[in-house]
Amino acid sequence: MGGFWPAAPGPPGHVLRAGVQNRQAYKKAGVQNCLHSSKSLSMRKQTVLRYFLLVILLPLLHVQAPCQDAGGLVNREPMAADTQASAAYRWLNKAVLDSRPLDDMEDIGPWSSFTTSGGAIVDARKVIKIVDSNASVAVIALSKEHIHQGTWSLLMRTPTRLPGPGPATGRGWGRSGIRRHFDGQDWTGYNRISLWIYPDLPGFYTTALDFRLYNDGQERLPALFGQEGETSLILRNHEWNHVVWEIGNVARDKITGFEASYGLSGSAPGEADSIRFFFDDLALERVEPDKTEGWDVWQGRIAYSQEGYQTGAPKSAVASGLAAKSFQVIDPQDGRVLLSKPIATLTTAIGTFQVMDFSELRTPGRYLVSAGNIRTQPFPVGADVWVESIRKVLNFFYMERCGMEVPGVHAACHRDWTCVHGDRRIVINGGWHDAGDLSQQAEATDEITYALFTLAEQLRARNGDPALYARVLEEARWGLDWVLKTSFGDGFRDVGSINSRRTDGVIGTDDDITVTARNNPMTNFEAAAVEAIAFRVLKDVDPRLAVHALQMARADWRFALEGLPGLVKSNNLFRGNFDSDNVEDELPAMAIQTAVDLWKATGERQYEDKAVEMARFVTDAQQRVRPDWNIPLTGFFYTSTGRDRLLHYCHRGRDQAPVLALAALCRAFPDHADWMKWYTTATLYGEYLKTIAGYTSPYAVLPASIYADTEYRHVPESRMESYRKQVLNGIPLGQGHYLRLFPVWMDYRGHFGTILPQAQALAAAGLLSNDQPSVDLAGHQLEWILGKNPFAESTMYGEGHDFVPLYTPSSGDMVGGLPVGIQTRGEKDQPYWPVQSTWTYKEIWGHPATNWIWLLSAIEGPAFVKGRADSAVYFISSLDTILVQPKPGGDFTIKLPEGRYLVRSAGLEQDKTFLPGGEYSVDLRADSAVGMSVVSDTASGRFVKIRVILRGRGLHRVTLRADGIIFPEASKELVLHAGVDGVAEFRGKPVSPKEPWVVLVVPDGHWEEGKQVKGF
Repeated sequence: MGGFWPAAPGPPGHVLRAGVQNRQAYKKAGVQNCLHSSKSLSMRKQTVLRYFLLVILLPLLHVQAPCQDAGGLVNREPMAADTQASAAYRWLNKAVLDSRPLDDMEDIGPWSSFTTSGGAIVDARKVIKIVDSNASVAVIALSKEHIHQGTWSLLMRTPTRLPGPGPATGRGWGRSGIRRHFDGQDWTGYNRISLWIYPDLPGFYTTALDFRLYNDGQERLPALFGQEGETSLILRNHEWNHVVWEIGNVARDKITGFEASYGLSGSAPGEADSIRFFFDDLALERVEPDKTEGWDVWQGRIAYSQEGYQTGAPKSAVASGLAAKSFQVIDPQDGRVLLSKPIATLTTAIGTFQVMDFSELRTPGRYLVSAGNIRTQPFPVGADVWVESIRKVLNFFYMERCGMEVPGVHAACHRDWTCVHGDRRIVINGGWHDAGDLSQQAEATDEITYALFTLAEQLRARNGDPALYARVLEEARWGLDWVLKTSFGDGFRDVGSINSRRTDGVIGTDDDITVTARNNPMTNFEAAAVEAIAFRVLKDVDPRLAVHALQMARADWRFALEGLPGLVKSNNLFRGNFDSDNVEDELPAMAIQTAVDLWKATGERQYEDKAVEMARFVTDAQQRVRPDWNIPLTGFFYTSTGRDRLLHYCHRGRDQAPVLALAALCRAFPDHADWMKWYTTATLYGEYLKTIAGYTSPYAVLPASIYADTEYRHVPESRMESYRKQVLNGIPLGQGHYLRLFPVWMDYRGHFGTILPQAQALAAAGLLSNDQPSVDLAGHQLEWILGKNPFAESTMYGEGHDFVPLYTPSSGDMVGGLPVGIQTRGEKDQPYWPVQSTWTYKEIWGHPATNWIWLLSAIEGPAFVKGRADSAVYFISSLDTILVQPKPGGDFTIKLPEGRYLVRSAGLEQDKTFLPGGEYSVDLRADSAVGMSVVSDTASGRFVKIRVILRGRGLHRVTLRADGIIFPEASKELVLHAGVDGVAEFRGKPVSPKEPWVVLVVPDGHWEEGKQVKGF
């Protein structure tokens, strides 16, 4: 992969330690992790040599180092998880209250082997049934070679693939496994399966088995949606693994079978093509169960943000059933009580909760919350508490890299994965594997790369951590290399493909995956956006690569525009994952973002014109008129400007795209005639999200969508009844409409892929209007994912405590991995998080990791304030005062915790709100500073009066930017005198009593300093 050069090496000292600690910890804990090969010592020696050559010697010679393998940098050991903080460790150490042997593997009689064919891609619109093949390639026998106890173990030997070419879908050849037959046994008195397994997979880094139960009782298993009664486990190679699986959530009144199976995905170079598993001691157990369902907090736990809280952010923890009446915030170092308050009781739409609010705690440090005999683990409060999660997500992306050696995960892979266009062919390894399988989609890689460049740009602008900046830029360049190399240069490029195979790396053999290039306007817009932002970020770092990226961006933009007339819409209402299909604003939103990025790079009018032209497809798809419902919500979107079909995302949310596009338009073209319409659309969507979040208080996790009770008529017949029931379990809004707190979904379940894009949209709207509640609500979605949820568990692998194993059979456990998300059970509308680890909800996925990085690029860290003043400046909050002295000449900079401040200098006061991650410029010089307050009055009914009070000196102008309301006079000038308030009054009439209106009061043409007023 030519054209990729390292920006900076990883931090010294990190490269070698983590993997060793990882193996020792897992050996001690006895829980799941991939095991490094027997060549790990030589690998470490090679790593040291590479590190010396690339990091020590080459810089001294002033030579830039070429990349390792297919574009990789110095191979670093992936981060290690603290396994004793994991849920898996806790599970293995639970007290067993009762047990019952099922099979000691001394008799092969009740066992059989099976093989299923592969190739199917799950389409949530259809019922897919997997059946056994006529013949099994797995061979089973009793063995004495590896025994856990007793005389025999059960041996399964299987090839890693079937004869003949792999399926055209890119999936593996099927599954091979063993099945234990039962005669309809009742297991309801037990809630856990225990089994010992010894894998023997020569040359393999990652070992995984899937498990399934069969029940023929009141509730049949396998279930309709294929996720109940299944789990997948990562095993340590060449040693006995004790596997436990809690099944308290699973129907088990008439069990007919238990199976373990291996995915026939082939072998990479160095991996054996025949593998073995030894099984012993299958038993039932009864233990105290984990909480798996409901909104109430797990009894005996406190739910809180395990990553901590930013200094100025709201801070609270939630519990259920506490006996204590008060709580304390404690210094874990010396046990001092720093804060003691009563526990508040809050009853909401989802239940009654105990809330512990400690927002007044603003001193950086480590703390814990205690209520009676229940306490949290220590957590930080500080300016950059989310940075550690960023580092871990970067580690996840590094471990998901395709096409290069990742120590302990895989060697350089998929050198035979190609894309063809006519008689030309491109090897398309590189970028990142997408999820629990090994697929790669252009949309996913483009979004990851764009998010990383966005974060790099923000870190540089804020003078952020140089090492973190270098690491982010390194990963971004890895993605850029794939985007650039997978283009044929004529509009055709690889748009992505499914891959579940470990291939031999040789082009022309029967395990190859070959896809055909497509000329797709959406993909070309996405690529052009990545290339344009890469130009901005790299132009001072690598001018040659930056110029090339911009040339490609121009070309891909042109290809996208040329392809628009040929687009043919399908008639599908739903995608295969059950997201809404034919969403009219998706392509225009992407085109807007791309156009703005190209305009920033070139200043050319053509990009501005096209961005403005596309905006109406977003603004006109929004609900602006109050519907005739009992709860009349506005601000949500439809799938088109016709506003005849409600927009739903249940899997791969794209809610961020239209709002990010409008925010980019507002910042780029502040004087355009349509500016206020763009601003209002973003604002109203933010208000909609804030309103519906009230239904999930005290968690404030964002609800999914509004549904109509007639929609089920338009879904495939096999899904109709489930769809109808799910909608009716939502919150009634009136006139047949319901608000679902979780999406209506089928096979593809888990909501992090929807709440994080919503949070991005909310943050973009909040930063645009400087609205602190919007940005805080966006941050609450991060808290939900990292522990402030009913299960009081972190769902990011390796972060916080009690993190659970995720579904990752192809690459093993990965620190920083995020799953698809918390799901619901059946047709209910409440959280469901069973112990089983299976697709899709517990499957690792690049999409939520991308949105995590992207969101934090906007809201991580303190506010960055720069300004000018004649004398000392005081930033006064309700809790403290911060003093800054300007430099000679009057300039100053300061980083502040988020919040509202009275800013005072030389007798002048300004009321300011600073948001996390925001950048602000303030002028406090006596001759130019102006303070402004705004009061609105709607008491007159038909008219709205807005009163603006200014303080300062000299000539100033106040302008109203308005949408949904008409002001005969929208701008006034005032001459101000020191110590005397100037007042400007405006009187306007709303366009309609059923439509919201938004006004931004702008002083002296600076819209960023404006104050917003809104109403009906």
